[in-house]
Amino acid sequence: MKILKFEGATMREALGRVKAELGDQAVVVATRQIRKGLLGSAYEISAAIDTDDAPPPQPLPRPGAFRAASQPVSAPAPAPVERRAPPPDVDKLIAPMRAELRSLRAMIRAADNSRGTTELRGELAGLRKMVENLGRTAKAETAVTEVARATVLAAPSTAAVVALVGPTGVGKTTTIAKIAARAALVDTRRVALITLDSYRVGGVDQIRTFAELIGVPLAVARHPAELADHVDSFAEYDLILVDTAGRSPRDASAIDELGRALAEVAQLEVHLTLAASSSAAVIDDLHARYAALRSTRLLFTKLDETDAVPELVRAPSRLALPITWLAVGQAVPEDLEEATAQRLTELASNGLHRAAAA
Repeated sequence: MKILKFEGATMREALGRVKAELGDQAVVVATRQIRKGLLGSAYEISAAIDTDDAPPPQPLPRPGAFRAASQPVSAPAPAPVERRAPPPDVDKLIAPMRAELRSLRAMIRAADNSRGTTELRGELAGLRKMVENLGRTAKAETAVTEVARATVLAAPSTAAVVALVGPTGVGKTTTIAKIAARAALVDTRRVALITLDSYRVGGVDQIRTFAELIGVPLAVARHPAELADHVDSFAEYDLILVDTAGRSPRDASAIDELGRALAEVAQLEVHLTLAASSSAAVIDDLHARYAALRSTRLLFTKLDETDAVPELVRAPSRLALPITWLAVGQAVPEDLEEATAQRLTELASNGLHRAAAA
């Protein structure tokens, strides 16, 4: 029997290498997560196979083949990877590992309490955990993919006036700046800003600084009732972005007042802005509390501060609201992505950092 080691950026990739090079008869004997570079990580699987039946082993990946996304590499960047549904043969891939579990249990029952038996028990526990995790991951990705197929997850912005609404601290002002910079500096559109955020200390100064840096005009509405007049004053502009004050979602009177002001604006998209770490219960509660604002889109921020975000797929399905933009960091305007169904499905299952490293 020969034991070989295989590496992969993910457990699924490493298992795929085992199957591709040794076939279904290979037996996984150990798994572990290893470090690659300063920030990266990978998975290593030790697999055994009878030397009489083993196909010629392929050369292992050269050291450093898996790196963190931020680490420079000399090879050209790979082409974007399309999102794929979980492979239909996951059960077939796990089957040999389940058979090995049964064999290890039988060996332990037949052995005494020697040191070798203790090590064998450790290998058995590790293998059992890996099988359980792999099964849970496959089921979770399948569920996300099934929801995504039945839902309109993403839609581009088409309105002349876009307002961002939502609770305090989700990053509405910074996201407004990203959208404005992208539209004005990259798409060469005529952009104007309006802020209703005179409630927060320093709110006007913050967006005024962004407006000056981008080179776009800014109007300050001291009261929501002034919004329609400011929009009319910018009628010749291609895109008008409205930054609203982040009030408590429990302040029903302030929300109703803002809702009445927004209702006076034609060609308006209202984007309910949410932190990516928000749970389904929190998202549904915010959507209900801001119902008077008649949101037409969802916008998720702070994707760099959380792991997998299944709500990127589930929230559009539950609320029947597509996503237009994703804020993935603090940089203006770089850390802004236009949402696509493929990207949302990928981030829902893997999160920003794992998706970038894959």
